[in-house]
Amino acid sequence: MIGNQTHNQFITVNDFSLPENQTIQRVLVFVGATLPEFETIFRQVNLPIHKEDDISKELSRYFNDKARVQNLFFQFNEKKGVDFTIYVNPYKMGANSIFMIECKRLSKKHYDYVSGDTGGIERFKRQQDDFGKHLNQGAMIGYIQDMDHGYWHNKINNWIEDLIIKDTDIAWSQNDKLVQDDEISNFKSLHVRISEKPITLYHYWITLN
Repeated sequence: MIGNQTHNQFITVNDFSLPENQTIQRVLVFVGATLPEFETIFRQVNLPIHKEDDISKELSRYFNDKARVQNLFFQFNEKKGVDFTIYVNPYKMGANSIFMIECKRLSKKHYDYVSGDTGGIERFKRQQDDFGKHLNQGAMIGYIQDMDHGYWHNKINNWIEDLIIKDTDIAWSQNDKLVQDDEISNFKSLHVRISEKPITLYHYWITLN
């Protein structure tokens, strides 16, 4: 195991006074700084795991270990439904999630980063099972198992372009496309949801092939 911390256990803290927007900004910076370390260790250890959920479980544990070392007042909790999702909660008993991360493989055998029954972006847009309904920011982490960043950036935007011109039951637009983000993540995108409340997604990609 890359991470050894026992997770999904809350401890009570008496003060969690940071404004939510500042906390989310700290989460985004933390994810961006920690993912390259996870990528390096994962490749060095050469773990014999390739399934999306198994990788995400290791990543969730690793995030929690790093957050604990840095004395950060939030933790990463895994949730399995139709797919594995990582929820970020303040390190406080009973606290609601303030951020969520959807993880997807990027390989020629998998096409669900954007759409489908377990499609990453589509789940946010549909608010499937209240998927991130109360949030206005979230993230997606892509595990590149074939090709490279440039290939997948073009491929994903082409998939979205195809959805824009199709007659679908949810609206797709140019805003759904991934654009370069030079500040926090690799890419970001803006999505109108069925509630008509938009959500900004930050996309972080690591190479695990």
